Formats: sequence, structure tokens, C-alpha cells
Amino acid sequence: MDFTSIEFYTIAFVVAMTLVGFFLKQRSIKPASSFINAFELEKTGTVEESDLAKPGRLTLTAGTNGTVTLERTGLRLADGETVNIIATVIDDKVTIEEKKGKVSAFGGREDMYTGRVDVKFFLPNNKVYVRYDSSVTGQWAKFSFKNLPGNAATHELRY
Repeated sequence: MDFTSIEFYTIAFVVAMTLVGFFLKQRSIKPASSFINAFELEKTGTVEESDLAKPGRLTLTAGTNGTVTLERTGLRLADGETVNIIATVIDDKVTIEEKKGKVSAFGGREDMYTGRVDVKFFLPNNKVYVRYDSSVTGQWAKFSFKNLPGNAATHELRY
């Protein structure tokens, strides 16, 4: 084989581009799925001055049947307001946005609440990467969670 021939360099170029294409091939991504769930709210007290600067917490607990319980502390809500979460799932990436559902028309005094909801959008027995955004409080968190029965994790939300 003559290493100075045009045929050699043509074949080498084709092989190199095939290898580059193979390594750079984008994996197939499933279409996004969206879920909307409402928190079950429990009043935990009144709002104090010290509570205003305190970040909230998000606790995830994996159940035995693939469900995950989300518990959100530090919600300041007026009487009658509700909070929903909207989740977008793409493969192993989950984006959760916390929004007010029913908003009080009168405003009024706010109290502290804890919200709980059972969700089924986490992949069972898999590690998922979560981005949690709260438009209610302006706080956020980014973490990973392995959905194995009994696994629990608590994350402090940031401003």
C-alpha cells in the first residue's frame, strides 16, 4: 500500500469521519412528560420576623411502590391559598416548579405551612437529577436522588 496515494488518504478520511460521527452521535431522548400535583397543606404556625430570612427545606422519601413523598417546609401563605407543583420529566432529568394555585384575593395575614404530596414521576430504582424552583418564595435547589425504597434526603433551598 502506498501511503502517499490519494486513495489511502480518502479511505483514512472516511474512516476518521465515521469514528467521529459514532462518538458524537446524540443519544435518543424520550419526549418530555408533564405532571401537576397539589400540595396537601398543614399549618405549622405564624410568620415571625426570623422566618423571613430562613430558607425552606425539601425532603424526598422513596416509598416501596415507586412513589416518592415530597415534603416542603417554609411556605408562607394567606388563608385559603394553595400550592401546586408542575414537573417536567425528560429521561433522568426532573424539573419541578412550585406555583401558587388558588391565590387569596384579600391578601391578609400569612401563616407558615408545610406541604406534602406523593408523586409517581420519579423512575423507580434509578438516580434522577432534580431542579426545584419555587416561584412562591423565589428559592431553588439542584440535587440528585436515587429512588430506592426507604431512601430519604433533605435539601435546603437557596435564594
